[in-house]
Amino acid sequence: MSTDTTGHDARHRSPGLVVLGIVALLVAGWGAVGEPDLMSAAHLGWIAVAGGLVVGLILILTGARSSRR
Repeated sequence: MSTDTTGHDARHRSPGLVVLGIVALLVAGWGAVGEPDLMSAAHLGWIAVAGGLVVGLILILTGARSSRR
């Protein structure tokens, strides 16, 4: 008999934790190569916009998926 009372599959992974893990690996790699110079502020702004679009699309797709269940 199972003692799991949460009803979640043990293999389920949180998408947020996956993203944070990838970011942590990228930061660790950045530090391992000797902390190269950062890009100009203009490029960082576009990267922030692209990141916001990706996060927004992920939120829309995961919300649409969970409403079908």
